Amino acid sequence: MEKNRSIKVIAIAALLIGVVGLSVGFAAFSNTLNIQSSLNVTPDPSTFNVDFSSSDSSVVTDPIKPKKSVETIVATDGKINNSGNPTITNLGATFTEPGQSVTYEFYAYNAGKYNAFLKSIIFGTVDDSYKSCTAANIQTTQAYVDEACGDISLKVQVGDTVADNESVSTVSSHPLNMDKGEKVIVTITYNEREKQQRADGDFNVEFGGITLTYSSVD
Repeated sequence: MEKNRSIKVIAIAALLIGVVGLSVGFAAFSNTLNIQSSLNVTPDPSTFNVDFSSSDSSVVTDPIKPKKSVETIVATDGKINNSGNPTITNLGATFTEPGQSVTYEFYAYNAGKYNAFLKSIIFGTVDDSYKSCTAANIQTTQAYVDEACGDISLKVQVGDTVADNESVSTVSSHPLNMDKGEKVIVTITYNEREKQQRADGDFNVEFGGITLTYSSVD
């Protein structure tokens, strides 16, 4: 008997003062059973399926309300779309001071017929870094923006696996059983520290795409 590994990819793209996007895409899935060299069975690839949900007990697509460290922070509601490649979009916030953060909590839900296993959380790049900070107007000094950029962080937690500003390239023993959901937490923070260089105007922060990979094999 030969069993090929099936994989589902979940990608997160973040844009501070903009969008944090999250999408799921299918990779090839196949499973062939040979019995007495006379029978071939090929399962439907759609039976390996991880969707996004606002609930951990079923697939629900209610808006994702942000949790703000300060009530005056302007932040948008996340939107889930599971048609085609499941996607969560419209995650973003505007910070005004160090020490502020915004958090989005939702779920990866296994709606398929196989147990799934998280294999990795990979941070993509923007301009050769996992984030890019750009002055929003000519009155803002880019050199100050570059220093302040180091205080902006992005953390992604999937169940008990945490990727804090960097990839987790190998994950093992992290199952997502059928008809179960596990929490995904995306937190963007403007960290506060002593002797901090602040920008002298508005600036935008963009994070590269983040890819979560699920497989049918641990």
